[in-house]
Amino acid sequence: MEFISQFIRLASRRGNGFGPILQRNRSSIVQKDTMDTTIHSAGIAEIHMVPMSVIQRPIPSVLDEKKVQSLMETIKGESSEDEVPPIDLLWITGDEGGDYYFSFGGCHRFEAYKRLQRPEIKAKLVKSTLGDLYHYMGSSAPKYLA
Repeated sequence: MEFISQFIRLASRRGNGFGPILQRNRSSIVQKDTMDTTIHSAGIAEIHMVPMSVIQRPIPSVLDEKKVQSLMETIKGESSEDEVPPIDLLWITGDEGGDYYFSFGGCHRFEAYKRLQRPEIKAKLVKSTLGDLYHYMGSSAPKYLA
């Protein structure tokens, strides 16, 4: 149990800070006290509203249409939208500056927000490195991010 607690404390330190895109709109940051269930963002409490246009999804999604439709109905409801959990984004700062946001999960949520033409999506930022990106993409990963 101590190992898990220690891991969560370390993971929460990785999520501190904000990229330039989010600095301009700090009012969009929502504080949550609940723990997410993903290993990547287990200790990250901050939820950000991230512009859909800056998120890169390098792996094509395989979607269950009924699930996307159900999520769209939930998101449309003013009181029920909060029931949709945030997606996790790998946040990587480029070699020469710049911030890059990669999403590998949350494909149904992402697609639902996209179809509803929402400009932003709720996300937890997982501070990552280019090395982390290689774990997901292998040799398809970019060699550097400018």
